[in-house]
Amino acid sequence: MNTAADRDIKSLFYNYLHLISGNILIGNAIGFLTLLLIVRVLEPDNYGIYVLFGAVAGIAAILASWTQASVVRFGREEFMAEGSIRKTFWANYAIILPTFAVLFLSLFILRAPLAQYIGISQGYYYLILVFILATNLSGNIPVFFLAMSRMKHFAYLPRVSGGIWLVTLAIIYFGAIPVSVELLITMLILTNLLVVVFGLWLLRKDIFPPYVSREWIRRCFKYSYPLAFGNVGGAIIGYVDQIVIAIFMPVAFVGIYNIAYRAQGYIFGLPNLSRNLMFPLMTSLVVSGQVDRIRQYVKSYVPQIVFFWSLLLSPFLIFGRELMSVFGQDYVVAFLPFSILLAASSLRIFYVIESPILTSYSLTKEIAGMAIVTAAINLGLDFLLIPIMGISGAAVATSISLVAIVIMRSFIVKKRTGINDFPNYPWAFPAFLSLGAILMESLPLRALLLLAVAIVSFVVAKKSATFNHKSLAVLDTVDMPVLARRMAKAVYSLLL
Repeated sequence: MNTAADRDIKSLFYNYLHLISGNILIGNAIGFLTLLLIVRVLEPDNYGIYVLFGAVAGIAAILASWTQASVVRFGREEFMAEGSIRKTFWANYAIILPTFAVLFLSLFILRAPLAQYIGISQGYYYLILVFILATNLSGNIPVFFLAMSRMKHFAYLPRVSGGIWLVTLAIIYFGAIPVSVELLITMLILTNLLVVVFGLWLLRKDIFPPYVSREWIRRCFKYSYPLAFGNVGGAIIGYVDQIVIAIFMPVAFVGIYNIAYRAQGYIFGLPNLSRNLMFPLMTSLVVSGQVDRIRQYVKSYVPQIVFFWSLLLSPFLIFGRELMSVFGQDYVVAFLPFSILLAASSLRIFYVIESPILTSYSLTKEIAGMAIVTAAINLGLDFLLIPIMGISGAAVATSISLVAIVIMRSFIVKKRTGINDFPNYPWAFPAFLSLGAILMESLPLRALLLLAVAIVSFVVAKKSATFNHKSLAVLDTVDMPVLARRMAKAVYSLLL
């Protein structure tokens, strides 16, 4: 095992452990606790304003992040060849600076209607500008560590600002300190900037002295510019629900829907992390000409990934009412949109699986086109369904658009690479069986449903040929503690 791809595979367990520890155990815990504190520090109406600010500023921040994929794609290539990422770092910011200029000018011109729509004073519109800058920088810095496969830095660096943000909110809440939405946003911006300063200090040996390569700028731009259009679609998918809800419903419902959307996002974060592992790995395989290994991965392991992920969703789907009640009685009604969004994520896992393949093959134009089509579907369905179904209509609109982009991606992957993911779709069945819980108010009845789903899933997996000894043997090629390997083999062996 001497190639970069082999080393990536060998370190999968510990790298994923760092991602789970940093992003799930620590990150989600911090995110969940900060969310609980924010909804208590702010009343539902003010929380709705806070969410609308996040939607408007978040869309702009996404529009400014269209070069992130090139950081991994070309940063990985540069690091494999030269042991540094100087060319990629400076090329990235040479490309993105004009984008900031255009965004800042646009937001300055639109400051009055934006401030009125969000519900903040026009004098605070500058917070949007600073938020975009802080979010882009704090989001970009960890990506450079990802390109170099330094998973510890990538996983734990963002948790620094998250921890400070949590402590700040705790002081405000337990000290009963009155705080405005504007002041809360200012505090969030400052915590994000801390990540930037600390991250640049950690990167100092990898990016200095500056090295500006016109050829590298050209390659990064050619790879990235379609994603600028794709990010428009991504921004719409991520925030349009909340914006349209604010048009047809009281602002408090924006906050209620946001709870449902963020809760399923925390759960979906578990498989979504694998993109951060697989993108550098897939890039290494493509660059080194080992494409057959990607085909083998999709054929042998993707069905198992989809099955285990869908099975993991079952208890969250079945006990969604209880989970939403944690946020308070005002948010219990969020369980239905939460369940709809979570069921869709059983198929959304293919988005995670196929993204590294598409980006490694430099299919950025196709990615952008699919994102724009999906955004149009989401936007159209929001205006159609939200007046009829309320916040559940927003969840249905988003779920349909997400499944649509999954199908489009699978089609493009099959057409351009010969890798076929469609036969793996049925392995998401446990989640759709669990969705029946939305019709059951009785807790004991839903507990019986969970048992039934588990039994059916076990029988189907046992009788299939998907789980086999060849797949089990792969565990021996991955570095992990002996006890962890034994436990993984014991669980997997039950399905053979």
